[in-house]
Amino acid sequence: MARRRYYTIYTIGHGSLTFEEFTARLKARGVSLLIDVRTYPYSSQAEWFNRDRIENALRRHGIEYVFLGSFLGALTDNGRLDFVQREKDLRYKEGIKLVLEYAQNHNLALMSSEANYNSSHRHRLIAQTLLRLAVGVVHINELDGEEVAQPDLFHTYPEETDLFELETH
Repeated sequence: MARRRYYTIYTIGHGSLTFEEFTARLKARGVSLLIDVRTYPYSSQAEWFNRDRIENALRRHGIEYVFLGSFLGALTDNGRLDFVQREKDLRYKEGIKLVLEYAQNHNLALMSSEANYNSSHRHRLIAQTLLRLAVGVVHINELDGEEVAQPDLFHTYPEETDLFELETH
């Protein structure tokens, strides 16, 4: 597949959707790759979204599955919810680089469990990082509508000039 020069990344939360509703939303947008960004890729409320089940089920629908929750999950290494610390983490930066690499060849969506993107790290962390890198982000909302992600003030750090500046030791 040819590399794409410009791209938009979708986000979606599985919430209480059935698997059929979920895949229909992805297919309607031509998504060929779903990236799971949940720290723990399991759901007690919707078992069809458990990692061991969703991967094969998506492939049967022509959608590839990649788990990047260990890179892009919301929790810090010590189990806290700290978006500022997460964004500075080298592993998180590596995860963002992987997403950008995948996006060059795939129409992709990032998935977490929260149906409302405003209460999810898909918007509050990952989308904010991508927006600062001039990547378009579109949230698929609970009603199957699309909302273009907007920058917020939470992640504005003028002292940070290069998100991907790697420290050398």
